[in-house]
Amino acid sequence: MGLLSEVTREYIGSLQFVKAVEREARIPTHITDIVAVVGARRVGKTFLMLQKARELLERGENVIYVSMDEPFFRRMEARKLAELAKSEYPEGRIHLFLDEVQEWRNWDFNLRWLHDVKDFYIYVSGSSSTLQSSEIPSRLRGRYVSVVLLPFSFREAAGPLGAGGFRDRGTARGLLEDYLKWGGFPEVWLARSREKLVSIVETVFYRDIVERQGVRSVGEFKEVFYYVLSQYGNAVTWRSLRRLLEGEGLKLDTKTLIRYVYSMQQAFLLFQVKKFSFSERERAVSPRKIYLVDHSIATLFEQPMDLGRRVENVVYTHLLRRTGDPERISYYTTRRGREVDFIVREPGGATRIYESTLRATREHVDKAEQACRELKCSHATVVALEAEELEGLPERVSVVPLLEFLLRG
Repeated sequence: MGLLSEVTREYIGSLQFVKAVEREARIPTHITDIVAVVGARRVGKTFLMLQKARELLERGENVIYVSMDEPFFRRMEARKLAELAKSEYPEGRIHLFLDEVQEWRNWDFNLRWLHDVKDFYIYVSGSSSTLQSSEIPSRLRGRYVSVVLLPFSFREAAGPLGAGGFRDRGTARGLLEDYLKWGGFPEVWLARSREKLVSIVETVFYRDIVERQGVRSVGEFKEVFYYVLSQYGNAVTWRSLRRLLEGEGLKLDTKTLIRYVYSMQQAFLLFQVKKFSFSERERAVSPRKIYLVDHSIATLFEQPMDLGRRVENVVYTHLLRRTGDPERISYYTTRRGREVDFIVREPGGATRIYESTLRATREHVDKAEQACRELKCSHATVVALEAEELEGLPERVSVVPLLEFLLRG
């Protein structure tokens, strides 16, 4: 057994010591583009890559898995790595998994070279501060596809729930209460640990943003950081956000504020949702809403829990998993000035409407139905933590319990 094969088997062997949770995200294989697994820090990117490497190895395919933070590989040239790989697998294409790829000197050049020699199927993952969605296109120049990995969905966190009897429904409700509190970061969910949550957020703050972006005023940025996170689910403009910060005693210019917020977005910590409009100018100047990559982050500044906003954030991330594209999700304001939480544009052009709430009322139904009429969509869904039965619902509006909505996938 060669060096690379031995290293691969050692890494894959480590899976036996990790509690496995079945992920719904899938890594495509046997494609010529580089597959980049991207997402927030500690959402399970390495685990997903190792699972795929093991699966391919068990099917008898040529597989090499290397973590580029090992000193031996960090300074190795791409040509040398390719020679080693081909000495162990002389025939056929090799599935080459490269983790912590940001540690590899000249990683973008090396990946382009490996891609162009056409001897490898290439899969990469690494720090969210390096494999940012804004950098991959320029660094890899169109030679890639990305797989965005988010924290656990509720369905992933809950696992198999049985045949759906009253015991399973009771278990599911209890798990949903836990999920609304602890969220879906794997180690936080499995340990139900606030300490681990703090560790993740602080690591993102210092390593993925402060160090990466070269932030000089760390104290100033820290105040902005937590204040912006605390505004999740709210509609804000740059001007209104700046004024809110001034009310907290922090004065900074709009350009600096925009830079701080976008650095948080590039680290996959938050998403910005724009207003739905057929006018690009209106979308640009209208308030935007902020959502967290995982609602558990709100635990660090929110006491007591704002359950309504958490439910809204959970519905957002669930829709994001479905669509795979944050640009397809907007919010909407009806002609009467009533805000509807989410408008999803399907690839075929269809429009779906979603309204989230703690308890469904006639007002929520009427608002969703009005948006449906204005946008000429076929269906609207009101997602409620408590979905009491309402009589006389419009034909194109349904009320769905949050639990059922999240388990549908």
